[in-house]
Amino acid sequence: MGRQRVWLPVAGLSALLVVETFFDLRRSMTPSPWLWNSYLIVHLLAALACLVLILAGRDGNRFSRAGWIVIGFAAALMACSLVSAAVTPLPRVSYVTVPRAYLVVPTLTAAATLLLGAAVVRVLPDQPVHRVLWWPAALTLACAFAQWPRSAVVHGSPRLATGMGGSAVVHVPLLLATGVALAAFLAGWRRWWSLGLTVIGVAAVVLTGSRSGVVCLVLAGVVVGLQWLRSRRAWLVAGAAVVALGIVVAAVPMLHRLLNPTDELRAKNLETALGVWTETPKHLLLGVGSGRLWPWYAFDSHLLRTPWRGMVTTEWGPALNSAHSTFLQVLVELGLLGMLLLIPVVVVPVVVLARRLWPGLRGAARPVPDTVPLIALVATVPAFFLDTYLLKNYGASLWWWLVVLRCLRRAQSAPSTSVQNRG
Repeated sequence: MGRQRVWLPVAGLSALLVVETFFDLRRSMTPSPWLWNSYLIVHLLAALACLVLILAGRDGNRFSRAGWIVIGFAAALMACSLVSAAVTPLPRVSYVTVPRAYLVVPTLTAAATLLLGAAVVRVLPDQPVHRVLWWPAALTLACAFAQWPRSAVVHGSPRLATGMGGSAVVHVPLLLATGVALAAFLAGWRRWWSLGLTVIGVAAVVLTGSRSGVVCLVLAGVVVGLQWLRSRRAWLVAGAAVVALGIVVAAVPMLHRLLNPTDELRAKNLETALGVWTETPKHLLLGVGSGRLWPWYAFDSHLLRTPWRGMVTTEWGPALNSAHSTFLQVLVELGLLGMLLLIPVVVVPVVVLARRLWPGLRGAARPVPDTVPLIALVATVPAFFLDTYLLKNYGASLWWWLVVLRCLRRAQSAPSTSVQNRG
């Protein structure tokens, strides 16, 4: 019974991620247009279950000071967004006024996702990251390929996508899951299974056809290589893998978009956004209002018809139906105040990672395998410039919260990694 109680949160989390991989929880069980999406309901119920375990006196993980800083600033960012959505003038897009509820609910869902991430990490077993997240990572990667034929039909594209997000978004959870699998391989935990998962994880990121996904993958690969590739033979193997990856990109037509970095629609969206942000001192400081320029939830809930190529007519000019950038959305809709709340959320993991990597780079200590998931997470930060996370894309955001908060838990005395892997 004790063992079941320890690993029950892992089983529950694994089941939830399987569901989110196969099904699009942005939808509701009610006919469209809907207001309450399934992510909000499921994440709240799952968080409640975790809180019951916590209140029942279950010993669990504690967050480090860095972890609490991330949680505190993220919660403050969502509170700021919620207040902004509650008081901002109602947006008009394509000559239609969007009801206020469609500005408030997405922020509530983001807050529920953060709450779930923190609660799950709190009740997960006190084991290394690569062990406790191995099954969630393995199932996320395996199910991504299992549902690929159906997603190709739904999205009308051969690029890999899942219920967690489209092909432009889903590379973030796939890369995080790959980081967990690689950490397990380096630690000798289910070594060959973990190596196989790492290979299919890398392939999955490339098959999304996401340019930001490839950038994040390369960034993570370079940092991991500098830490673990200490011999000429290892570098030759890595070089051969890079060459093989390049051949695949050149040979597969759907991946040719990786070689084209331009995007006229994003450029126009950026022009409109920066124009409205610099319009008045109030916009510079507090933004134009949460959801006012990009009321994307009205399109996700089918209240409004998704426009052709994602462009809508706003009171300031043409813009995409969503910001397609976490930093741009926060800067323009919540102003410099919002950016001051967002920056610590993404910078603190970078600082923690730098501190953990520095001894290994100086050769003063052997690299720790459980640093790899944090490397993968920091490598996803460039994706925040090209799509919206934490305040949107809740399936991908849940994976981000799980990894960052698990990596920023308070250090506890434990046996060495080799002893744990023999257990």
